[in-house]
Amino acid sequence: MNKLFLTAALFAAFSLNLWADSGWELKKDEDGIKVYVKNIDGSSFKAYKGVTTIKNTTIDDVLNVIFDVNNYDKLFPDVSGQKIVKNIDKYHNIHYVVIHTPWPVSDRDNVSEIKANFSDDGKSVHVDITSLNDYIPAEKNLVRADGKGFWEIEETPEGNVKVTYQYHGSPGGSVPAWLANSFVVSHPLETLKNLHKRLDK
Repeated sequence: MNKLFLTAALFAAFSLNLWADSGWELKKDEDGIKVYVKNIDGSSFKAYKGVTTIKNTTIDDVLNVIFDVNNYDKLFPDVSGQKIVKNIDKYHNIHYVVIHTPWPVSDRDNVSEIKANFSDDGKSVHVDITSLNDYIPAEKNLVRADGKGFWEIEETPEGNVKVTYQYHGSPGGSVPAWLANSFVVSHPLETLKNLHKRLDK
């Protein structure tokens, strides 16, 4: 088996494990938000999934918040700076964020591409999140973080909007797994709480 084929096979197995519906463990059920975590083969860092249903809103309303990069510090609890690197379309961009981490760990940065893919009937949208580590150099004194995930936004039969936020990341550098994993419940929980607040306004 050549090296390229082996790499592709390992990546495919990793992706299947990450996106599979099995293996999730419910860790939090609060304020209408459920947070699940799972172990990922070949990684010391856990994946997380947050699920909530939002009333009196639309898919477009949710997308407008998710793609409002300039206000990511109001959506994600650990983002302390942000900017759009390349605006490709209304629902497709490449952006840069600075991620605050607790002392004594160095702050992180990340470059990601997000792109919305609409269903044929327009009743659901899948937003891919993919890190582009080499798109721009890391800033001085920051460590480049990596990750992959998605938002799933879908209308419910009751006329509400169900939102799923799923991600698996690596903080880069020498962060202990136990420290990184200590945020896999609070991060999606606070993010989805902030999403509710943004949409309530």
